[in-house]
Amino acid sequence: MKKQYNSCLLLTGVLLIVSYACTYNKGEVVNPGCTTVISSVSFATEIQPILTINCTNVGCHSGNTPKGNLSLEESKAYAALSKPGKGYIDTDNPTYSVFYSSLVSTTAPMPPAGQQPLSACDLKRIEVWMKEGALDN
Repeated sequence: MKKQYNSCLLLTGVLLIVSYACTYNKGEVVNPGCTTVISSVSFATEIQPILTINCTNVGCHSGNTPKGNLSLEESKAYAALSKPGKGYIDTDNPTYSVFYSSLVSTTAPMPPAGQQPLSACDLKRIEVWMKEGALDN
């Protein structure tokens, strides 16, 4: 009886660990569901439209007083994200960057609760863009 109880307890523990591992941990890709091969990403034609649709059109990161003092409007986004010392972009470890981490956070997600989260392919585009050096292209 005790062996059966210990086995059940062990199985419960493993299930809890596995379910916890599916939540956000810094540096992990939470939504690996993109099967599209993304090999080269342009900031102007691929990243900026994601920011415009999900961050500025909803009124959060635009205007005179953008949330977090981070304007992601077309004329300001690249400069704001690449500002030295802010950590928004990490080309060595994109999933550890402030920018990427905020997009996949389960505690303070961006876009915020109530807004549509970014698709797995949009997240992958952002990650690839940073891996390629986060160019203003």
